[in-house]
Amino acid sequence: MYQVASLFENFPVVSHSRMVNRGYGVWMAWGETLDESIVRSMRDFGGMLMSGERNQSYWFFFSDDVFRVVARLEIWARLNPMPVFVQIMPATLLVDYNLDLSLNVADEFTNQEVAVPKEFEVLVHPQLGDDVKAIGGLNLEDMRPPTGISKSGWKLLVPDQGLGYDSLQSWYFIMIPVGNPSDKEFIKGWRSFFSEVQVLMQRLGIQYITSEVKVILPIGSFSLLRTFLKDLLSLTSKIRSSEGGEVTYWPSVMALVPQLDMSFNDDILRKVHLDWDKLTPDCPHLRYRDAYLLGDEFAINEVRFGSEQETVDGWCHVSLKNGVEESHSDAMEVTISRRVSIGEHEDCFYCGMKNHLPANCPSHVLKGLDPKVWKQLAAIDSERFNEGFQNIDIRMQGKDDVVSEFSNLLLNGKSYEEIISRALFSINAISQLRTLYMVWRCRGKEWPDGIREQGPEEGELIWSAYESLVGGSLSDADVLIKNAMIRFSRSYQPRSLMGFLELETGNPEQAFFYWQEAERLSFSPLQRAYFIYLQGRMQEVSGEFSEASTIYNRAIGACPEWLEPQYRRAVCMVKMGFAEQAVGNFEEIISKDPHYFNRIAIDPELDRGRLTVLQAMGELWDVAEVEAKEVAAGMDTLAADISQWFEEGHEFAEEAGKFMERMGKLSKIKNYVAFQHLISGISRLTQEIDKRVEYEIKVINKKLDIYREELKDIQREASWFPFPKLLTEFNADFNYCADKIYWIKTAPLNQAENFRKSQQYLNQIDDRLKKLKSRLVTLRVVRDSTLFIMLLGRSFIWLEVVFLGAALLCIPLLIYYSNNFQSNFLIDMIIRQKWEFQQGLILILSILALAISAFRAAVVFEKRKRELFLLDEEKESKK
Repeated sequence: MYQVASLFENFPVVSHSRMVNRGYGVWMAWGETLDESIVRSMRDFGGMLMSGERNQSYWFFFSDDVFRVVARLEIWARLNPMPVFVQIMPATLLVDYNLDLSLNVADEFTNQEVAVPKEFEVLVHPQLGDDVKAIGGLNLEDMRPPTGISKSGWKLLVPDQGLGYDSLQSWYFIMIPVGNPSDKEFIKGWRSFFSEVQVLMQRLGIQYITSEVKVILPIGSFSLLRTFLKDLLSLTSKIRSSEGGEVTYWPSVMALVPQLDMSFNDDILRKVHLDWDKLTPDCPHLRYRDAYLLGDEFAINEVRFGSEQETVDGWCHVSLKNGVEESHSDAMEVTISRRVSIGEHEDCFYCGMKNHLPANCPSHVLKGLDPKVWKQLAAIDSERFNEGFQNIDIRMQGKDDVVSEFSNLLLNGKSYEEIISRALFSINAISQLRTLYMVWRCRGKEWPDGIREQGPEEGELIWSAYESLVGGSLSDADVLIKNAMIRFSRSYQPRSLMGFLELETGNPEQAFFYWQEAERLSFSPLQRAYFIYLQGRMQEVSGEFSEASTIYNRAIGACPEWLEPQYRRAVCMVKMGFAEQAVGNFEEIISKDPHYFNRIAIDPELDRGRLTVLQAMGELWDVAEVEAKEVAAGMDTLAADISQWFEEGHEFAEEAGKFMERMGKLSKIKNYVAFQHLISGISRLTQEIDKRVEYEIKVINKKLDIYREELKDIQREASWFPFPKLLTEFNADFNYCADKIYWIKTAPLNQAENFRKSQQYLNQIDDRLKKLKSRLVTLRVVRDSTLFIMLLGRSFIWLEVVFLGAALLCIPLLIYYSNNFQSNFLIDMIIRQKWEFQQGLILILSILALAISAFRAAVVFEKRKRELFLLDEEKESKK
């Protein structure tokens, strides 16, 4: 249960009131969260937030605008249900001598409590019934009051949905320069100062008239009033503080008066009863009731002229509190070209402009959906948007054929006005004929990605009809389309094109019908969503904004990821007068695609609630700009981090360097899209660095395992080398590799210095391993040669001993046995030359022994080598 008593505890006690004013108190309670648009609406209709908590608040209104705002909110709640309880009761505002505020309400209202509401409902005290009935379209119905509220016979507010319930609050702001108008210094100073005020009024879209040197301008809403006064005071302070600059300061007296029944002409000056000579220069004077509604950014100051101020209708003046800055960023100072925003026709279906009919729309010359135009717009400083619009006006001065001029702008060049023009005609590109052409060829299933899957043109008749319609030959197109409809009775294509033909011939109802038929014959969500979108657009340009919003919702249901119908629905909300409620939708769309920020800034169809929307967008700009500046300031540090982690020439470092160059260019562009791309790009790069480092560490560990195994193999092979003293250089390289592998294994690689050293060491280890492997070839040759020689020598020694023994015994045995045989020439010769024969025999046997030993060594070499190395491996494994 929500108890209103806790809200009243926050009000100060006023023992002596300086001013007392009867008005309307509003107790508001809600569920989990309260839509920010409700707060904005309450403020814009003249509500003061007197006390607030997490789920309830109490407001005070001076006028019956309270009923208009809650009626608008209730109508809005029918489209977007929200659990909010609103109770309107009589209340009295108390102002003490320090100009502090408090409230006085009847005791019956201070002890109420209410449960969590389930829907939006407004209860009105019966005492206020006459005030409600005085407003057309508002009715009160009897109801059973909820448990916990006072038994006062509360009534339920029931508004007529067909009425707008706009606020009646409106004023005239008057500026009168101080001094003699005939003085040269006066003329020079006032002209210089007023030129800056003119820029301010142009930016805010405020008209004005001048009577001699006096300036009168109408202000129709509290939001505009707050913005204008804040910017005017900031401008005055800025010019005064920069003495000697290009702009000269000149003082002026200012006053804000209610419009009442006064017409917008110079007679207003005679009807306003103010002593202008007693007003404080450069301080806007207004009624207390208006000053209190400006908000906390303004300080209220009492004036010291005339009679004592006894009512809230008395005069005061306001100033900015310390620390309050201008309400607009440079990006929001966008003034739409008059050639774009005015005209004698209704909104064009294709582009939204009023200076031509749909059949003559310059969009006919465009082909395909070109996302590059938004990238080009995002590459321009937002402050250049105004320059682009101004160039459009300059280029078209004295030109009667606006359509032809816009067609030239769309097809040529990259100047500001040409980029702006292409962007303007891309805002509603989905409703243009070029998108129909793409839908016919599309092979995708859903928006937005599916439209990129384009196939070839199929058939001939329908394409000829399309070319005739685009070329302006409506009669030829009519014949071809009707033939196609007869020939292809179940095809959506001729019916969809017939809808555009009916549109251009001035039959919107028939166009709507044919698009309904095309929707029925469609076979993919993309096609259905597209034709639903066209139906919604038709309702929108016909002024049926509520129906258009409902249809756009259907398109969103068919393709939930498609932002175009979401954007159009928000635009319809602005056109209906619900600009505050549309802000949340715009912010959500921008969060998904930042390019919509620039689209909103230049969209001429947002004229009715443009200021409100751009004010909210200004907050997004400020946040993005601050964050982008912080990111840009940290780019040097990030570049240093990359150089610390990765050495020059590294693949990732080169890619990151190129990416940082692109981000550096973005950091110099003052555009919301550039801000967002810079923020997201640097964030993505930071994540990529972390991922790359993590990957490289895994690669390093894997390489270490491979190098360690290779080093073991080298060690095992080198351990058999018979001359270890000759391996000094070899051992140095080996030990270096072993030391570095151990260092890398034990070092924390998540530190940049260690990570980069590890990469350098890995390269050095790899180089030295290559050297070790090349030297190992020589070592293997020496090792194997030594083993072979040892095997050969062993066999040779034993054979040589045996053969020498045989050679020594050969001569004595021959002499001994020769006595038993007959004399023989050969034996006699051997005996006579026995010592020479014995030497020759020894030589022959030695050669034979060597040959046999070599043969035997060659046969058993591999076997013996494997046995020896296997024995070594077993020893190593045992260790």
